[in-house]
Amino acid sequence: MKRILALGAFGLVAACQTPGYDYVSRAAPNFPEALEYTDVVAGRFGGPAGEVAEQEFGALIRSAELEGQPWFVVLDPDQPQGIYEGDVVVTSYRGEIRRENERKCVEWDGPFDCEHHAIVEKECVKDLVDVDVRARLTDLANRRLVFASAKGGTSEREDCYDVAEYPDTGQPTGTVGSTLHEIYSSYDAPYGMIAEAVPEAVRLFRFDIAPYMASFRAEIVTNPLSGEEKGDARFAAAVKATKGGNFLGACAQWEELAAAYPASPGILHNSGACAEARGDMAGAHSQYARAAELAKQIPLLKDKDAKVIFDALARVNRGRRENTLIDKAIDVSGS
Repeated sequence: MKRILALGAFGLVAACQTPGYDYVSRAAPNFPEALEYTDVVAGRFGGPAGEVAEQEFGALIRSAELEGQPWFVVLDPDQPQGIYEGDVVVTSYRGEIRRENERKCVEWDGPFDCEHHAIVEKECVKDLVDVDVRARLTDLANRRLVFASAKGGTSEREDCYDVAEYPDTGQPTGTVGSTLHEIYSSYDAPYGMIAEAVPEAVRLFRFDIAPYMASFRAEIVTNPLSGEEKGDARFAAAVKATKGGNFLGACAQWEELAAAYPASPGILHNSGACAEARGDMAGAHSQYARAAELAKQIPLLKDKDAKVIFDALARVNRGRRENTLIDKAIDVSGS
C-alpha cells in the first residue's frame, strides 16, 4: 500500500480517542467496478439543471487525480470505453420562517454618534431546495450497466425584512417564538436554486468513480493484555510516547518489546501499527494476524480490549486488496 507520510509529522488521534499513527494512502472507489473504466465521458443528464450536472460531471472526470496523476485518459471522445449519464430530481422545496429582535440605532446625531436606539423585529424567510443527482456508468461496448448511484445536494437563500419597531427598554434580543417550517411543491423550486445545489451533489461522485487518497489511522493497544505487557514498564512508556506524538521513540520501543516478548498480542499489534504507518503492509499483516491468534487464546478477554486488533487486521486486508485492484487498473490503462 503506497503512503504519503513524514515520520516527524504523524498526526495523533484526539485525546478522547484511541491513540495511534495517522497516514495517507490510496483507497478504491465505492464501486470497485469503476476501476476498469479509465476512458470515460460525461453524457446527457435529464431533469431540471441537467445541463449543469453534465458540465460538472465532465469537469469531475477531467480533474480526477491519483498521486498527482490524471486518472482518466480519454483516447477518443467519439468512442469512449464508458459513459456517465443520469438525471436531476428535486426531492424537496421547503421554507423556514423565523422572527428575531435586535437592538439597532434608528436615529443618528452624527457619524458614530447614535441619538436613539430601538428594538427592531425582523422576519427572515429561508428557502431550501434539495436535489438528487442520479448517475449511471454504462459500458458502451455491450451497453451493460456497470453501476448506478445517487448523491444529494442542497442550496438555500434567505431574505430578512424589518416588520416592527419597539422602544428599547433593555429587554433581551434574539429569536422570537418558534421557527415555522413550510413544504412547497417541488415543481415550483426556482431553477437558479436547483442549479446551485447540483455541483455539491456531483462532487460526491468523486468517491464512486475513481481511486483517491484517504486518511487512515493505525491505532494501538493501550491496556496490557498479557502478564509480560503488565510487568514491563516500557509498555506504558511507549503508550505515553505515542500519546505525546513521539512516533520514532514509541515505535523503537515497540520493536524492542516485540523482540523480547514475541507471544504478547498487544505488543505485536502495536509493532504492527508502526509497520502499517510506514507502509510495510506485509509486515503489518503478519504481526496483526499473529496478535489476533494470540488474543483469541486469552481466557475471559473482553471484546472491547481486543477490538482494535481485529479491526486492524480487517483494515489491512481490505487495503491490500484495494491496492491490488488499483495497481491492476493502472497496468491495464498504462497511466
